[in-house]
Amino acid sequence: MSSRNFFILRRTPAVASMVTAFAAFVFAGIIAATGPQYDVTLLVTVGLTSLAAMGLTLLLIAGQVSLGQAAFMATGAYVSGILARDLGVPPVLALMAGVAASAGAGAVVGAITLRLKGHFLPLATLAIGIATSAAIVAGGSVTGGASGLGQIPPLAIGSLALTDDRAFAVLVWLLVAVFGGGLSRLLHSRTGRAIAALKTDPEMAEIFGVNAARLRLVVFVVAAILAGMSGTLYAFYFKFLSPAPFGLTASVNLLIACIFGGMAHPFGAVLGATAIAALEMVLQNTVARMLGLSGNVELIVFGLVLICVLLRWPGGIWSALLRVWPRFSVSRPARNIELAPSKRSTAGEDLLSVSGIAKNFGGLKALQGISFSVGTDQIVGLIGPNGAGKSTTFNIATGLVAPSEGTVLLMGAAPPARVSDLVHRGVSRTFQHVRIVPERTVLENVAFGAYAQGRSGMISGMFGFDRNEEAATYAKAWRALEIVELDGLAHEPASRLAMGQARLVEVARALISRPRLLLLDEPAAGLRTGEKLKLVSLLHRLKRAGTSVLLVEHDMDLVMNCVDRVVVLDRGQGLMTGVPDEVRRDERVIAAYLGT
Repeated sequence: MSSRNFFILRRTPAVASMVTAFAAFVFAGIIAATGPQYDVTLLVTVGLTSLAAMGLTLLLIAGQVSLGQAAFMATGAYVSGILARDLGVPPVLALMAGVAASAGAGAVVGAITLRLKGHFLPLATLAIGIATSAAIVAGGSVTGGASGLGQIPPLAIGSLALTDDRAFAVLVWLLVAVFGGGLSRLLHSRTGRAIAALKTDPEMAEIFGVNAARLRLVVFVVAAILAGMSGTLYAFYFKFLSPAPFGLTASVNLLIACIFGGMAHPFGAVLGATAIAALEMVLQNTVARMLGLSGNVELIVFGLVLICVLLRWPGGIWSALLRVWPRFSVSRPARNIELAPSKRSTAGEDLLSVSGIAKNFGGLKALQGISFSVGTDQIVGLIGPNGAGKSTTFNIATGLVAPSEGTVLLMGAAPPARVSDLVHRGVSRTFQHVRIVPERTVLENVAFGAYAQGRSGMISGMFGFDRNEEAATYAKAWRALEIVELDGLAHEPASRLAMGQARLVEVARALISRPRLLLLDEPAAGLRTGEKLKLVSLLHRLKRAGTSVLLVEHDMDLVMNCVDRVVVLDRGQGLMTGVPDEVRRDERVIAAYLGT
């Protein structure tokens, strides 16, 4: 095995997920082979629920909530069932058509509903679920309506029919193991880091090259595919379909399984589905049979148990396993690499040119007539008192906000229409308020900065075809952490960082994108004196390496010790532009900062 591949195999959570997937499959296989018929049926049901819940978990990791996953299960089930029973389509082809129909439905629904924000998304998917159940009942001539659709042929490949329930259970849990292991590995891939960033901060994700709208849609479609697969297998196992298993209750139960098991990991969904099934069995045996109480009491006890578990482990059952679950780790490469800009700028070229920009927010004039430029191998400081318009100028310069007047040129052209294309121009930035993914390690946060340099997608991330690309990415991430002197914290969760350390992680994440122009928004906020001195030294090294910097900062001493030119703003207008010594002595600047 090459050293590069060994480098990636050190990511123990991904390896542990593969082992867990194999163990789950073996355990399910033993039950399928030796258990009574009731247990086999329950095993299939739990497996089908796990498939759909894993897709919903991926949605939750991306920051999306759907209450209509059962609608995609119904789509897959009814399309495959009708094709196989009424049209004579071979069951395997019917199964594939059912999954494809669910994917298509997911693409259409996602394209419409993902434009919604906040609680409107789950409400919209809830409406889709209700409408699907109503459509099944209304289309009785095709779907069988409320009476149901029976006599669905068994799943078969050619002349080999899968009529044995035990074999069917093995097939279902093989799929659970494959998709569970694959989605677990996906979390620690290029696409997985982007999915996690979507939940934390979509705007930050786009700065580093993520097309947030497209990735959201892809995740939504993948969740629909898994739900559709669950539905098609349900149809061929039970050979009878009715609207009841695909109603609102089914969607809510999927969400409960995800929350109960743990929303942070695909195997949390499997744990949730398994734990709920086991809990229902226990309650049926104890409450309903032994105590002779009604089903309503059974549901009350189930609710109380669910509440107690979530009070003890708010992250679900999976969070209780994190104490023994292997931590993310990637070994340090033996040889460092350089993080020079991807393309050296031409001498005398203006990387950023701002001409007469203004910005109005209704009747408020936040900016008026601001002009400045950042040339090759320059560090330009943008300073001014609070409310001067520095952050607004900064956001206009990077295309996050459109100016009301004036023009902005990046590398000689207008800012790209999509923020996700900004990094391809050789531009990167940090933010006024720290924007990192707290659940991920420091190393993973920095590695996300290289998203635009990678090419691997979801399939590569799931099945390990991205090893060499990931090796190169993490080698750059280690180097960026060494530059900011935080490599000793590489495997620590980002949530444990102090404010100053988190600021430096943002700088390292920006460096790994190898920008020609780096925009830093108050990078010294929260830094101690020694850390500020290191930041000044870092800025000078970046300049020598060919990276120009636009620096927004309140620390005047830091600015004056590292910039070539200073642009001073006051009350939304340009006060003056000059070298540090001129600005330091200017009476207008002194008055703006200290008052007269």
